Amino acid sequence: MVRTLNAHKGSHPVQLTFDEQGLRIEGDLNAAKKSKSTRTVCCVPVPVGKGPDPTLLPIDNLYILNAYYQERTKMIHIHCVLPEDRTVEESPADIYKFMYSVDNAEEAVSFCTDLLSNVYQDLKFAKRLLVLINPFGGQGKAKEIFEYHVRPIFESAKCTIEVKCTEHQGHAIQIAKELDINAYDAIVTVSGDGVIHEVINGFLQRTDAREAMKSVSLGIIPGGTGNALIISLLGEKRGFDPCYTALQVIKGKITYDDHRYFSFLSQSYGITAYADLGTEHMRWMGDTRTIVGLLQEIFARRSYKIQAAIQVVESNKRKIQLEYRDAYLQEERVPVNESDGNVLDTIPPLNEPVPKDWLEIDDDISFFLASKVPLLARGMLSHPCALPNDGNLDLVLVRGSPSIAKQLEVFTKVETGQHMNNEIVSFSALLKDILHICLLKKNCIIVGVLQNQGV
Repeated sequence: MVRTLNAHKGSHPVQLTFDEQGLRIEGDLNAAKKSKSTRTVCCVPVPVGKGPDPTLLPIDNLYILNAYYQERTKMIHIHCVLPEDRTVEESPADIYKFMYSVDNAEEAVSFCTDLLSNVYQDLKFAKRLLVLINPFGGQGKAKEIFEYHVRPIFESAKCTIEVKCTEHQGHAIQIAKELDINAYDAIVTVSGDGVIHEVINGFLQRTDAREAMKSVSLGIIPGGTGNALIISLLGEKRGFDPCYTALQVIKGKITYDDHRYFSFLSQSYGITAYADLGTEHMRWMGDTRTIVGLLQEIFARRSYKIQAAIQVVESNKRKIQLEYRDAYLQEERVPVNESDGNVLDTIPPLNEPVPKDWLEIDDDISFFLASKVPLLARGMLSHPCALPNDGNLDLVLVRGSPSIAKQLEVFTKVETGQHMNNEIVSFSALLKDILHICLLKKNCIIVGVLQNQGV
């Protein structure tokens, strides 16, 4: 279906046309002008003298938030999230509001109704959002990020917004456990990975866990230091863009998996865990904090005693790399599990012997890092073969205490994922739904000693 609406800006005619792909705005002669001082513009910020035709603006359906006709001003309003510079790949995004005069009110209303129907299709318009802000996370800018960048986008999409600030560790777990899942379409976290971790665990402790996970989506706005989950989903640039991630909340379909999670993102012991815990007071440094912590641990040449039991699916690095390549080339959507009720615990009881097909590690190690996502921070492609729906965790293991030079060699290759090929690095795929790692001290099992990223 193709719909056209004739409008004008001042005395100059403008034509609006939409089809299955998106909206075209033709004839806006001022489209080359930028406006940084206001969020309401009648143009798109396109550099003068280069790039697309400044009088023609194509907007994909994904980026359109709202369209409506205002009787008082006799103008049509179209709200979108667009890149600030269309000539730059992964340019930062911002909200733009286009306004044009229309003579035929009935035609304008019908155009807006059909446009929104085309834009949202099977998505819900005007979502009900519960926003959880961690005011203490990262550099302490989560509130500012939400109010300045995110709230205007949610309001343009006519969302109902309820905001809560987390007050203490575990607060988001309590909120998720007690949430009326019929009252909201999504929980949106403005934080690092910690609040996301708590929300997921809160849902998974409910008796209606499966229903909750399918009913209430998870939205993520980067407000912490690492933001590992969102940059693994959207990339290192867009994953740190609050406007683009807010758009994903409106237009995305990010939901929970239907498996039981005992930790979030990663299970870490050794250098990476102590690098994180030892730099809690340096959160003001942002991403640099991670580098400082890792270098401290590497130069200290510490090793860490561990007893762990894991179920290994594959340990051949080359085979893992080939399977990742094949999966990437043959990407397919996995259907949501339609089971109801709570989520069953399939982990063997701690008082029973380790299953015979598991690998037991009783050794000194310097590095033990299992993860479900490829990126644990910007510039840290720690698990380059991680896949979102293969049912496995990827484990990076460095035994003993290699020389500083060898550890630094691994560290310098993490940005590109080439550390996987280093001789001191063991790489394995683990079955995630029965993964259990424990530390033993004499005859006592200590649960929760492993530092879980995001806690």
